[in-house]
Amino acid sequence: MVKTVLQLTVREILERPLFQKAEAIASEEALNRTVKWVHIMEVTQVGHLLNGHELILSTGIGWHDDEALSLSFLRQLIDSGASGLCIELGLYAKQPFDKMKELALRENFPLIFFHEEVRYIDITQDLHAHFIHQHHRMVSELESLSTELNQLLLSGKGLMSLLRLLHQMTGAQVAFFPLGAEAHFIPPMPKAKADRFYEQWIYGKMFADPQQKRLIAHRPILALDHLFADLLLQGKQELSEFQILALDRAATAIAQEMMRTKYMEERRRHKEDLWSVDWLSGKHSANEIRDYIRSLKPAAKLTGAAVCLFDIGEAYKALTDKDDGSLIIQKNMVARAIFEGEGFLLLPLLLHGHIVFIALDQLGAVQYQERLLRSISRLQKTELHQEPAFFSSHIGIGSYITQLTNVQESYETAKETIAIQKDIGPLPSPFYHDLHLHKIIYTLKKADALPALMEEYIGPVVNSDLEKGGHLLLTLNVYLQLLGSKQETAKALFIARQTLYHRLDKLAALLGKDFMEPEKRLTIELALRAYQYMHGPIR
Repeated sequence: MVKTVLQLTVREILERPLFQKAEAIASEEALNRTVKWVHIMEVTQVGHLLNGHELILSTGIGWHDDEALSLSFLRQLIDSGASGLCIELGLYAKQPFDKMKELALRENFPLIFFHEEVRYIDITQDLHAHFIHQHHRMVSELESLSTELNQLLLSGKGLMSLLRLLHQMTGAQVAFFPLGAEAHFIPPMPKAKADRFYEQWIYGKMFADPQQKRLIAHRPILALDHLFADLLLQGKQELSEFQILALDRAATAIAQEMMRTKYMEERRRHKEDLWSVDWLSGKHSANEIRDYIRSLKPAAKLTGAAVCLFDIGEAYKALTDKDDGSLIIQKNMVARAIFEGEGFLLLPLLLHGHIVFIALDQLGAVQYQERLLRSISRLQKTELHQEPAFFSSHIGIGSYITQLTNVQESYETAKETIAIQKDIGPLPSPFYHDLHLHKIIYTLKKADALPALMEEYIGPVVNSDLEKGGHLLLTLNVYLQLLGSKQETAKALFIARQTLYHRLDKLAALLGKDFMEPEKRLTIELALRAYQYMHGPIR
């Protein structure tokens, strides 16, 4: 049974005993205007005296003999959101100006005329008594709604029971749009109408029409400062204060229900991390991987995957010290929602001092880098002013793989990307496939081959600079970067051409006259990059 408390409309006020002899000039839309209060006003400058939705009572004493002033007064009432104007005809206002009628009809604003003397005090007492009674009734209904919402939350009957209760209490159309999931309408809408409603919301057309805007209210469903869904209420006439407040209470209850559901789901997934650990170790077959992913999301169509690592260092202890794992569960909930918004099915876990995200791509490799970076950026913003911050450390994104049995490769390359950054500092791009020479140098470092490489190909130059305080290594580096252009090299080093020639002669003596031959030059450049990898920029 609908318990909705409706606000009084102009049409309903005209049916009250004190208005039986009143004449109304009003369109259908004007008669449906809601009235929240009644107010006597004789001043001609409205200013900020009104809050909106007032029925104004006036004798016209301040404007009855000035048509321009009467229009100004009426325009101010309309702009201030008043619900209507009642005018007593007789002592001051004899007949309403025709232009006032025209303006009122054009703006769907009701004008009500009393052709006989009326006691405005009786009208205000009658309507104020109704409003006060209505307010007490509304408070009672809201308390009842809050109680029923809490009972449903405790009973575990789920989200749909909360949506149905909101509809029953308000009598309005309820629309619920969870991110990345199917929309719900209570009561159900025909598919074509539901699709059109959803499309208007998604493309921001819902509030384009001012008249339609008054019929709809929206509340975001937020948990952990992240948007999980949108809740809308649509009435057949302007929504009442009760309906708006009922929407607020329902939105809070729905956020709690979604938080509880997602938290329980996340705890279950937290226990299944061992499966993902085995996957990263290459222990699952293609069929096992397919069946597991189908159990998580039956309709998922995956095109590839990449592993993202966050090296959290000392913050790792803050996570592992929590017996219930609640902190990482909360962070995984937010991360999962963010990544799914960019087309990734996310499997997060905590492993060996890293937060590991297995990002399963559902949209294809096109723009996957941009989508991953947007997801990480949004995730980092959720940690602003939080200590410790888990997602603002070294980040490594492994190679993009199309065969899910090869996820170990993406994991290992993500770890390598982290290791390289620990050697040389943060990289402009955290993607493994953007490392280029760093990959080769890191492999040589692991094989302990870098010292021999540097000693054989640039060692004499490094030693000469150390002994004589020269700039031969810098000159060699710039000369090779500028493809052997003597003019550009001299300009870049701010030295005379003859000084450069002298240095090049020294380099030829130390490295051999063939140091610019293709194969040897390539190896020298690799040795220079290795030197910078180990010691920083050459200056």
